Amino acid sequence: MSPVSCVTHKQRELLLYPMASWMSGCESWGVSTSSGKKRTGVLPGIVLAIVCQGLASAILAASPDPTESMLSARSNTPKSEFERLMAVARQTRQGTGARVSHLSIENRPAIGDENAPLILVEIASFECPYCRRHWLDTMPELRQRYIDSGQVRYVFVDVVLDPTHKHAHAAAEAAHCANEQGRYADFRNRIYVNQKAIGGAFLDAHAQAVKLDVSEFRRCMESSRYTTRVEDDTTLARELRVRGTPSFFWARAEPGRKDIRLVRRVSGVRPVEDFARQFEALHKHNQEAAATLIDSLH
Repeated sequence: MSPVSCVTHKQRELLLYPMASWMSGCESWGVSTSSGKKRTGVLPGIVLAIVCQGLASAILAASPDPTESMLSARSNTPKSEFERLMAVARQTRQGTGARVSHLSIENRPAIGDENAPLILVEIASFECPYCRRHWLDTMPELRQRYIDSGQVRYVFVDVVLDPTHKHAHAAAEAAHCANEQGRYADFRNRIYVNQKAIGGAFLDAHAQAVKLDVSEFRRCMESSRYTTRVEDDTTLARELRVRGTPSFFWARAEPGRKDIRLVRRVSGVRPVEDFARQFEALHKHNQEAAATLIDSLH
């Protein structure tokens, strides 16, 4: 299964403009021939439309750098418009900040054994449909195999990379408020199951459904004490060069340290088998490192 994710608003703009140019070149119900005449007909038009749509979808899911798509479309793009989009590209790159390799997991929502040898960090948006797919389709087995067994500590980082996700910020703050009452995972599940109903008017109902103290939950929300946390985590995601959600980072636990070193990135929705391969590779490395240490002590 190819990894898919919710791309950022700027990245989507950079990708969709060239696609629109290509799609407009795929004229409905006709194909231009070398003689300049059109060979019309329903079947050629349908086939061509499918090809163009498939090409657009493939680029959205797999393009490593949206600027490359723009460069390939330059000859068909008006100069002023091309320059505007290139300015957006530069802003997007500048917004990612410097590369960072460490992440503080102190006071972050998490599930699993605090002493697990490996840590998996998920960066997600509550309004992203692919984050929902990961939580509902992949997470149950991932949790059963590795988290509940004490092998992996799973840490959550809630962000809002796409400004079209109008309710994601409030939902993230609400999840942190639920975490104060030890119900983060339950609240997260409730939000993803009811992703079409996560606006402010629904949050109290979700809190009540997962058996929170609703009065305390409201006080937490009214205090806005997690507003900055969500904003800071969104900035952190950009510094980590996260371009879409969900994104994941593996880390090796270091006893007594809350500042973990990220060692491997995973982007998009993945099957459990992908996480299994990554886990086995990192687990094997840990075992070999431990064996080397033991040998050095003899």
